[in-house]
Amino acid sequence: IYYINGVLIANKTYSLPSSYAPGGLLDIFTSNFNKMRDDALKEGINLEIISGYRSYADQAYIYNNYVLSDSKSNADTYSARAGHSEHQTGLAADINSLNINFIYTKEGMWLNNNCHKYGFIIRYPEGKVSVTGYMYEPWHIRYVGTPLASELYNNGNWISLEEYYGITSTYNY
Repeated sequence: IYYINGVLIANKTYSLPSSYAPGGLLDIFTSNFNKMRDDALKEGINLEIISGYRSYADQAYIYNNYVLSDSKSNADTYSARAGHSEHQTGLAADINSLNINFIYTKEGMWLNNNCHKYGFIIRYPEGKVSVTGYMYEPWHIRYVGTPLASELYNNGNWISLEEYYGITSTYNY
């Protein structure tokens, strides 16, 4: 398990063992998400978690199905191999939609411009596939704490964890 400055890293380079299993979204994620969701609702914005924690086995099943239907090279651009998914950390979730056009909805725009205030980042920013290894996912948030999230926000032009920490995200196998 790899940490940088107390931040758990899960990407294509840094994997989690199958035994890493918090069993659900962590309390720090849930409490901050609930506050963000409640504040958003006051502005007429509805935020819902559509996919939260995933076990190693769940991720293996999901990824392998994508490989069967879409090839390994394609699946690797939008789905993590088992042990490499942030969902396994209990600190990440997909919000409202898995459609790239989510960013053009009022919910997507609100999430992009406000989630950092609650300690969340847009984990796979636009135009960063060469750095993160994944396509743009405006719906995928990750809890990192408010100080770091505010640094990565960059006025809505998100900096990825890989850029910030100078790390890679490439499969070695």
